[in-house]
Amino acid sequence: MRSLYLLLFTAATIGSSYAQEILSDTELFLKQNPRYQTYLQNEGRYLVLDVYRPGQIRRHRFYAGDELVFKIKGQRKMIRENITSVSDSSFTFTQFNEILNEHIHTEVRLSNVRKIRIYRRIPWVTQGAYMLPVAGGIFLISDTFIYQGGLEFGIQFTPESALIGGGIASLGFLCKRLSFPTYHVGGRHRLHVLRVK
Repeated sequence: MRSLYLLLFTAATIGSSYAQEILSDTELFLKQNPRYQTYLQNEGRYLVLDVYRPGQIRRHRFYAGDELVFKIKGQRKMIRENITSVSDSSFTFTQFNEILNEHIHTEVRLSNVRKIRIYRRIPWVTQGAYMLPVAGGIFLISDTFIYQGGLEFGIQFTPESALIGGGIASLGFLCKRLSFPTYHVGGRHRLHVLRVK
């Protein structure tokens, strides 16, 4: 009898702890990542880049607070900024001006965005984007400069070593293209705003 009471007490304690852990969908969303609070302040709006490929559409989502790398019409450099807010036809990023000692908000219309760079982490491939060009350069240098004893180094350049080193480095550039693809907005690739009801 005593063990039955102990079992009922344990079950009641576990049940009350589970009852306290029931969260709403918004609380679960914020528990997953607290920075999604800015996403909820934007009435559920977020940027979507639909990339069309033969037989499939790949959708990339960008929420407020996410980093976006993009190029605007009329500018040559890529811009890397965090999205502050998203409206129906534009998004805003914020920069701090140290001279004026204030934040400057810049609104970018979706129609002015020319390119977007995506970051995809692919195991082994993403690491190869950084390591293979370095490995190719080290191979070329170590095969060109030969230690001859003492403080003397000889230079022995062979086309074969340049071909092998260049091949290793070019594999790194291929890995970079796969890990960090850049898409031209317009035509097959569409940038637009969606909202979760």
